[in-house]
Amino acid sequence: MEFSFKSIIAISIWLNVLVLFAQENNDLTNVFKNCLISDRVNNLKRLNPIEIIEFDETNNRIKTNYSQLYKLKLKATSNKSWFITQGEEGSNIAEILEVDTLLGWITLGKTYQGVLNLDIGERIEFFNPFINYEIINNRPLFKSYPNYIDNNRIGYIQTGGIIKRSSTDYVLLTPVVFRAHKSRSVYFATSSNLTDWNFNYTPLVSSKQIGFAKPNGNVFSTGNPLQLKNGNYLVLLGVELENGNYSSCYMLIDENLHIIQPPKQIKLKGWYEEGTNSFPLSITYFNGLYRLLLHKRDNNVLETEIYEYTSQNIISLLDKGSQIESINKIHSAKKETGYLHGKADDASYLIYKNNLYILIGSEESPSEYLTSLNREYGLMNLKNNTWLHDKRSPIIVNPINLNHKYPEYDWCNDHLGGFISPIIHNDYLYIFLSFGTDNPDYLISGIKVKI
Repeated sequence: MEFSFKSIIAISIWLNVLVLFAQENNDLTNVFKNCLISDRVNNLKRLNPIEIIEFDETNNRIKTNYSQLYKLKLKATSNKSWFITQGEEGSNIAEILEVDTLLGWITLGKTYQGVLNLDIGERIEFFNPFINYEIINNRPLFKSYPNYIDNNRIGYIQTGGIIKRSSTDYVLLTPVVFRAHKSRSVYFATSSNLTDWNFNYTPLVSSKQIGFAKPNGNVFSTGNPLQLKNGNYLVLLGVELENGNYSSCYMLIDENLHIIQPPKQIKLKGWYEEGTNSFPLSITYFNGLYRLLLHKRDNNVLETEIYEYTSQNIISLLDKGSQIESINKIHSAKKETGYLHGKADDASYLIYKNNLYILIGSEESPSEYLTSLNREYGLMNLKNNTWLHDKRSPIIVNPINLNHKYPEYDWCNDHLGGFISPIIHNDYLYIFLSFGTDNPDYLISGIKVKI
């Protein structure tokens, strides 16, 4: 069979399109949209802020300098609306009813909070968290939410890593904070479907079981436990010391959640000596290397830096600080140019189609914008052994103030909390986390992202 020159060119173009399509399908960053549109690159400095350039008061519509209005046509969970916001933490918020991508008009509906300033030159942001996710059951994770354990009042419940024991058997570690941060122990919940969860009232580990810990202090788990070759799980722990600082530890448990090795301090130089203050964030095994994320707290306890250690022998790394392949500072909040400029104390590895990512949570410094003072999440992608931030604005933000439009979200309208626990199942990315409220501080919940 002979092909003409034009046919060969056409086939070549078609093959290139297929390659690009395959690459996009393998890239988790293409799953997420931009749920907060305020600047294309830097959400903190707003290098290209969105400004009002025309206001039609009669028809309650505006034009802006933002040209990619087709993004506001994207459908969110149950077709939930896009909004415009102004002011610190979305203090002024109004629904978008219609978008004319040809003429540029954005027709506004009801203002659900505050008073918008629609004068020429005023700045706005576009916001719709549900463009990325749906909240599991549209409520906190437990149908009957625990308030007390053995007459001890629960302050709030966190997520602390998820274990898949089988396709119908999941364990979610749940550090429980008692009263106003007085103490914290690790409990757990179980599920057969990642949707319906049962809380277990028996602690997995408490600080009283850790000889070097503050007896009535805090111990919490972070990151998804790593399954070892013998079937046991390595669980990362942050442990409060007598002086109030934290230390990085780990323990081993079996599939029945029995402790095989009690909590043991991680002996990395510069991380465990007297006066140090840190805790671990996440651990994974990828392409022949164990990878460990650690969070370093500076002298005035501001959460600022994330480091990554790699090794081919995880036990030697943790017990002796030996057989280190590399040490890299992958995030320094005070020096970052992007939106993750505040805390740097929440990060979790995630493997998707043979690519490695980090879901990373942080905060902006106060800036009179929607996400100031509020936890938000973005992605980091490992490319050529270098960690790169997704340059978009945050991709996961809680539905702050949207309860005025959707009362069912009244329980999750404040801020997000750590630590995030992701798992992929049946074409969905499940992310377990805590939504902030005023009473209690947080309510543990879960979200689903279609992939």
